[in-house]
Amino acid sequence: MLTELEQSVEKQKEKMETPVATLFNKFAKHRDVTLVYGDPIEVGLTKVIPVAKVRYGFGGGGDNEGNNGGGGGFQINPLGVYEITPDSVRFKSTRSKMTLVLTLLTGGLFWLIGRNMGTCKKR
Repeated sequence: MLTELEQSVEKQKEKMETPVATLFNKFAKHRDVTLVYGDPIEVGLTKVIPVAKVRYGFGGGGDNEGNNGGGGGFQINPLGVYEITPDSVRFKSTRSKMTLVLTLLTGGLFWLIGRNMGTCKKR
């Protein structure tokens, strides 16, 4: 027969094996640069290393009755590649210059609208 302490420990073990905990443990094992930098690809004397931006988050919870739940999400965006030759190392972005210009213009437009709305309220 299990003591109260042993029963409590068993319940805690069960809570630790939730899908969220399993997924979090997988990410924790690969939290080094392999999440962001891909494996190098060699073509002749040139080596190419893919680069991505990785974001992820997890949450979970439970109660004393053994009910638990959670969720999470992740996003991976390619940023570009490092091109390494015997003579140089260059970063080549996957984002076009037009995308950057449009992003800056849109941000500037929203800033101007927000600024003008603030001055209209003061009048």
